[in-house]
Amino acid sequence: MGTIFTIFMLLTYTEIMNAAETGWGADNYDDDDVFYEKAWAATYLLVAIICIVSGQFVEGRSQAILAMTIGGGNIFNFILVYLAAGDLGYGYTEIPANWAPPMVMATGLLVSGYLHLEEE
Repeated sequence: MGTIFTIFMLLTYTEIMNAAETGWGADNYDDDDVFYEKAWAATYLLVAIICIVSGQFVEGRSQAILAMTIGGGNIFNFILVYLAAGDLGYGYTEIPANWAPPMVMATGLLVSGYLHLEEE
């Protein structure tokens, strides 16, 4: 999950992927929208790096707790973003192809952490 999120956040931040266009439509975004999408990518890049580091250097119960925290935190964050977007027509909350893959990964991380909670 960390590697996938790192790649997508770097693609978004460097504007190789135009997240503002995906979120707001080709004719409905400006420089402020681009900035906010890049700021969002920079914030999530930190979470992606934590995923990679915890997956490589933390073991046992601690790793399981981190996995549940990161997975659950991502799910909670998305719910808050979804509620905040309301009826704005934001592509990342209205189009299932945009929100489903990250939610499946976050759910998998949460469940994986739970399943490995009792490991030493």
